[in-house]
Amino acid sequence: MKKFPLITGLVTLIIIVGGIFLLSRPQNNSPIPSPNPNAYEYFWGDGCPHCAKVEEFFSSWDKKDKVNIDKKEVWENPANARIMAERAKSCNIPANELGVPLLYTPDGKCLIGDTPIIDFFKNIPL
Repeated sequence: MKKFPLITGLVTLIIIVGGIFLLSRPQNNSPIPSPNPNAYEYFWGDGCPHCAKVEEFFSSWDKKDKVNIDKKEVWENPANARIMAERAKSCNIPANELGVPLLYTPDGKCLIGDTPIIDFFKNIPL
């Protein structure tokens, strides 16, 4: 019976030290980056006037059926916003310069703004 307090104290000490060890380990909370897309990813925001210009271009563009464009709204969809942030980071776009519209190409390039995106698609060789 005299060993019971000693064993209880050792078990308690092991649990405390183990808990401290587990809680002090660095956590890897970084999300798994999305793979590069097979299509163009077009990030836009509902109500964005520059995005509306790009959408107007897309709707009247004669090559729209020949190009796969994955349109992702980011203001109301946090998952799409995270993907856009990943894409911008891969293009070395600082967070304070990130905005919509943004186009991410299958070869990993980013274009921001209505005019650059529209000009890119006007000149795309198909």
